[in-house]
Amino acid sequence: MKRSALIIILGILLLFGAAFWPGSWVSWVQLDVRPGTAATVVARKLVDQGLLWTVYPMIFWTKILGADRKIKVGRYRFPKGRSAFWVVCDLISGHTQKIHLVVPEGFTSMQIAERLQMRMVCPADKFEEIVAAEKLEGFLFPATYDLDVGMEPKELVELFTASFNRVWTPEMEARAKEWGWSKREAVIFASIIEREVRDRAELPMISAVYHNRLKKKMRLEADPTVQFALGNWKSRLLYADINKTRSPYNTYLHGGLPPGPICNPGEDALKAALWPAESEALYFVAKEDGRHDFSKTFKEHSEKIRARDKMKRKKKG
Repeated sequence: MKRSALIIILGILLLFGAAFWPGSWVSWVQLDVRPGTAATVVARKLVDQGLLWTVYPMIFWTKILGADRKIKVGRYRFPKGRSAFWVVCDLISGHTQKIHLVVPEGFTSMQIAERLQMRMVCPADKFEEIVAAEKLEGFLFPATYDLDVGMEPKELVELFTASFNRVWTPEMEARAKEWGWSKREAVIFASIIEREVRDRAELPMISAVYHNRLKKKMRLEADPTVQFALGNWKSRLLYADINKTRSPYNTYLHGGLPPGPICNPGEDALKAALWPAESEALYFVAKEDGRHDFSKTFKEHSEKIRARDKMKRKKKG
């Protein structure tokens, strides 16, 4: 009798251990759970990958824990041998492997959308649809984000714009009003200077040039706005690009600011747009190292261009 009782106790312990075994933590199974995926579908996938031997324990715990509508999307990494109970708990808690996504300063919404799709976060076209419908180019703040596979585009847009709103301070709002700008106009201006620089230390000086041009009722004549209108970022614009691109974004042909931001500026560009350097410069020319040489007069500017081009020809010859 004692032996039978011991066998029963051992059996119960084995069953208990199997039901609540956390896993080996030596080898792993990865699974992407997308929106609307049912627990039974997840269970079948885990059986196919050898994590579970049958779907029934997971279906049992799903019903007991009321988990079918609580499963969170994302990329999961389960240790081999993990019991169905803990798998369901992981799915409910959203214990996902985060996707580390870097959005650089100056990225357009299209570039962000392409990167989201490449990392399997969400479809590019769905993301772009929301951005276009809500006119959010410029307000998708550049930063590093930890995301999940299969996130809803709307959720992502809200995440990016929330980051922008945290950076846009009341001081910035007040300063924009001093310039006679709305927040959107400040972002438009910041987006132009963001795309104009390689060395971010030059942002305040580039800002000063464009502020000075606006004060004098000059056209901005900003190459990045033409590049945006063309739909691609050329290293050097041609004469035809400037004169034949009939777009309101072409600031060589139209005065004032373009109708919308041309990229998503970072915090440094936003600050530089609102607090430019003190300078009377109206022109700048790119040097070989990617930085710029600034001039007050067109004559001085032209001389610097000739000197630069002469140096280039000399190096080639």
